[in-house]
Amino acid sequence: MSKTILAAIRDVMSDRSVLKMAIDLAKDEGAKLVICHVINRSEDLGVFNPAAEAALVYKAERMLEEAIDIAKKNNVDAIKVVKVGRPSERISELAKQLNASNIVLGNRKLKGIRNWLFSEFSTGFNLKNTTLVSVEK
Repeated sequence: MSKTILAAIRDVMSDRSVLKMAIDLAKDEGAKLVICHVINRSEDLGVFNPAAEAALVYKAERMLEEAIDIAKKNNVDAIKVVKVGRPSERISELAKQLNASNIVLGNRKLKGIRNWLFSEFSTGFNLKNTTLVSVEK
């Protein structure tokens, strides 16, 4: 079974080290690379602007295209995924769907995300076979 590396980035410039680590892991493990960006929007807000959300999704897709190009320059094929919602929820859901062997993300607010991702009670997912790779800037 092929391994999958999930890299969650906010943007290419500030998360360049996250992208580099994910590319290196994918090369070393011969894994598929999935690069995702989560547009932080709580369903609890009660305010929804489809035009504004579509613009944010478009911007995120363009940013992820840049990340895909960087991966290709490093001889790694990657795919992009844009999600909308709470980042911790969307990342954990995507990791479960992909059966990701590694989740690579920056260390901002890592304590909360680490607790969220690795608590079956919080997520309803068993991610015990997944390694969380935090990357210092």
